[in-house]
Amino acid sequence: MKVITVMNYKGGVGKTATAVNLAYNLSEKGHKTMLIDCDPQGNASFFFGRYDETKKSLTGVLSKKYTLKSAIRRTKYKDLDIVQADKNLEFVEISGPFELKGNLIDLEDSYEFVICDCHPTFDSYTEQALYAADLCVVPVKLDRNSINGLTFFDEHFQDVLDYNRNCEYKILVTMWRKTKANKEGLMELLRKNQYPMFQSVIRNSTSVDASTYKRKPLKKCASRSNACMDYENFTSEIIEEVSK
Repeated sequence: MKVITVMNYKGGVGKTATAVNLAYNLSEKGHKTMLIDCDPQGNASFFFGRYDETKKSLTGVLSKKYTLKSAIRRTKYKDLDIVQADKNLEFVEISGPFELKGNLIDLEDSYEFVICDCHPTFDSYTEQALYAADLCVVPVKLDRNSINGLTFFDEHFQDVLDYNRNCEYKILVTMWRKTKANKEGLMELLRKNQYPMFQSVIRNSTSVDASTYKRKPLKKCASRSNACMDYENFTSEIIEEVSK
């Protein structure tokens, strides 16, 4: 089992789009995959039609009311399950740093990949996903605020390493436009800051917004779009990355 957390301190950079399309693409390739919604807004849960406050959620798992296994629900897609979030996740009281990781250990033989979609904060429920992760994917839109925010992310990530020495992070450029500003931003990341980066780049596309409204992965509603092809390449790169 490989645990991949999708997180950035900056909002509006395509975290949920990355998480849901990565999770679907992995399952579509035959990899048994679980998506854990770690955001109180529940966007990933809504996307797959599984937001229901009467059902078990990550909130109850982290507060030790029940196990992660008991909160798993099927999606309509083969090999893709989900654990939903709910609005009460924001107020959950967690007794230790490894509640999520401990629950995942019991499921090691059940899934090849676990994808965690996180809220843009370093709250305790976000830290749970980072403490359990093998890899953190950091989606970044190449504007000044997002690039500046990476310094803040990196500082907090160093604290994560105190609890999870094996975790690494890599940057995924999203919403890419072939503009002078985007090119300059990319060069700054590569040359000045030398952040670890995926080779894949997700091009800006209206199809991503359309898939959100339709609540369907890109491969199910916009398979010829640039973003769909880019996420397919990114998924292949993820598989190669975690196999090293």
